[in-house]
Amino acid sequence: MSLRLYGVMMLDGHTAAKIPLGLQTLPLRDLAAITEEGDFRASDVDTAEIERHLAIVSGLFRADPVLPAPVGTVFRSPETLQRWLELHYVALSDALAWIEDRLAARVHITRAMGRESDKEAGSDLAAIAAEVTRSLRRHAVSTVPLRNEEVTGIVLSAAYLVERELWEEFADAVQSEQDQHAVVKIDLTGPWPPYDFVKIQFGS
Repeated sequence: MSLRLYGVMMLDGHTAAKIPLGLQTLPLRDLAAITEEGDFRASDVDTAEIERHLAIVSGLFRADPVLPAPVGTVFRSPETLQRWLELHYVALSDALAWIEDRLAARVHITRAMGRESDKEAGSDLAAIAAEVTRSLRRHAVSTVPLRNEEVTGIVLSAAYLVERELWEEFADAVQSEQDQHAVVKIDLTGPWPPYDFVKIQFGS
């Protein structure tokens, strides 16, 4: 029977109680893979499964740090997953320690007015986006660019890893940038699980 992997968490005395009904943990020392047993294939992923995956990971993330697996990740057997956990134990443990008490934010910058085709282009927009991104970096642990302006390559959308206790400070910083730059629209979404900051490796 194959296993669908949703994420990896630290194993403690309360982990099992936090797992949604129908899911199970596969432990390795102080790690726990959050899985679901079934006749799965990696290609068997539709919109409903994507939404369910995101909901499960978000629910886990609200309680504890979680390394989210890519949607549709499937292992042929518990033994295969156990070997994978063993092989990557140190990297997974380090990653969980790194994201502990940290939240992910996404910030998107577009032109406030104008034609839809012009909302993400132009040197003036790029100049403001560069200033906003530089300012917000000071409030984050790490930053990952998500989308760039076509001509200049300046970041228009980025993910920011923020200390949990400083989330409101980061949100205030975004609002302050919006107040200073009325010609652009700055959208903040989150907090999210750290999808943009975790790249789980499945090779040997």
